[in-house]
Amino acid sequence: MINFTLRLLTFCLFLTFIQCKPGDNGTSSVEATPRTDSVRFKKYVPEPGDVPVDPEADDNAFRPQLPLDQAGFKSAKPDEARRLENEFEFMFDKEWKINGRIYVNDDKVHRKGQEDFRFNRDGSYSGVVEGKEISGTWMGRLENNAPVITVFPTDLKEKVNEWFVKNTGKTMVWSGTPSYKDNGVMIQFVLKK
Repeated sequence: MINFTLRLLTFCLFLTFIQCKPGDNGTSSVEATPRTDSVRFKKYVPEPGDVPVDPEADDNAFRPQLPLDQAGFKSAKPDEARRLENEFEFMFDKEWKINGRIYVNDDKVHRKGQEDFRFNRDGSYSGVVEGKEISGTWMGRLENNAPVITVFPTDLKEKVNEWFVKNTGKTMVWSGTPSYKDNGVMIQFVLKK
């Protein structure tokens, strides 16, 4: 029986090799030919009636906002609100200046000319960045027992950002979270003199 099975297997392999042999027309079944039917990118030609879109003029873009009556710790439960207030107490009613930023895979410290901030207990903040006044609201929460601040700028063209906050005495360090894709950035704030 084994002998018959081996002969049958050999015969099947032989037939397979014969069928894969190139035909008489000289073409091989394994020959590669370049494709000529690929999609080509054509230059855009405006048609009558087309209106160009200005990405800078889109003021109606959706971005989460935080009204002042929900800012700070107002949405937290009473026990958690007291703990959050203790965690964030060091940053209230003081003038903070950004000392520098560090981005992932970059050893260089990045600085701007002027970046001053003041965080208020009511959940608002204000500041000056390169001569331009800015403002917005912030919300504090705990994530795995670590304080997290989410910043909502008033200017809808600015993105919302979220940070783990670390108090180091006279400085504070913010490290980005993945919620708004800030996890590749660390910022050091120092008290303004």
